[in-house]
Amino acid sequence: MSTAGAAARQGNWPRSGILSAVLAVSLVLNVLFVAGAVWSRIEEPASRGLDQRFERIGAQLDLDPRQRATFNGFIAEMRGRRDEVRQQVVPLYRSAWDAAGKPVMDETEVRRLFERAIDERLRLNRETTARMVDFLATLSPEQRGQFVALARESWRK
Repeated sequence: MSTAGAAARQGNWPRSGILSAVLAVSLVLNVLFVAGAVWSRIEEPASRGLDQRFERIGAQLDLDPRQRATFNGFIAEMRGRRDEVRQQVVPLYRSAWDAAGKPVMDETEVRRLFERAIDERLRLNRETTARMVDFLATLSPEQRGQFVALARESWRK
């Protein structure tokens, strides 16, 4: 074997090795991307809101047009309540934590702010519960049983 032939083969090896490495990395990244996409379809994200859980449950029920309209109103109200919590309750909690973090904490003020936040959240939860009961009243006993079973299952996850 000539020295020139060996040098030529060695000179080509790094190029083909680099190309092979790039292709291998590309293949691995593509496989991971596809696996991630499949996983996201299979596994429910933990951050899903209550409205999204209920929306998925409602899609599994055989709702008539009247039930669907009541259900859609319930979901819309839940979303509005979520926004209301962000606008009203979150600032109260923020104020309570700010008051608690002051160098000289006023315990009475901190308790009052936390209690206001809790009371406001409870008020919003009560209103949402009332709308949910209104919706559940439109369901047949079989649909209501299915709704409850699906809701319980979604909380186990």
